[in-house]
Amino acid sequence: MWKGVGLRGAAKMIYQMHIRLLETKPPIWRRIQVSGNIKLYRLAMLILRAMGWDNSHLCEFEIDGKKYGYKESDEYDDGVLEFKNFVVSKVLTDKIKKFEFVYDFGDDWRHEIIVEDILPEVAGVKYPFCVDGERACPPDDIGGVYGFYEYLEILSDPSHEEYENMLSWSGEFDPEKFDKSEATKMMQKK
Repeated sequence: MWKGVGLRGAAKMIYQMHIRLLETKPPIWRRIQVSGNIKLYRLAMLILRAMGWDNSHLCEFEIDGKKYGYKESDEYDDGVLEFKNFVVSKVLTDKIKKFEFVYDFGDDWRHEIIVEDILPEVAGVKYPFCVDGERACPPDDIGGVYGFYEYLEILSDPSHEEYENMLSWSGEFDPEKFDKSEATKMMQKK
């Protein structure tokens, strides 16, 4: 079914993707549907919004041995392809079922993305949208997976010496909270 899906046909093809934040237990994940006719840059923004990240750090895709992200400059070849130049349907060919998305190179949040299906667009449905998901995304700048679990441990113990500092820094945080309607609203925001 995936063969021959060109740019013209991709406008009517919808990619259903499962996004899982690696090294989180229980897993933090989202399932989204997006048009195959969008640029990889737009897909990155949709993933950030669906997950709940605030887009304050660099990100890149690792797909089939190639990196797609922000190209630093033409003078310096860092091996990264500018993701504003590539369309989802052209990069995610029929042989690519799984790839990675990395957000915040300091905290190194790695997301495994599985292309679950490529579906025909349904008339009357507003794309993109979040189909489902579980658990809240960690706060930005928390220090990666280790920092996130330390943060959760502190918040679970009001007598912890860092409890008040963490609460004032992040506000209330419920690790189990996820609202697919809110994720969809963020994804559809211009």
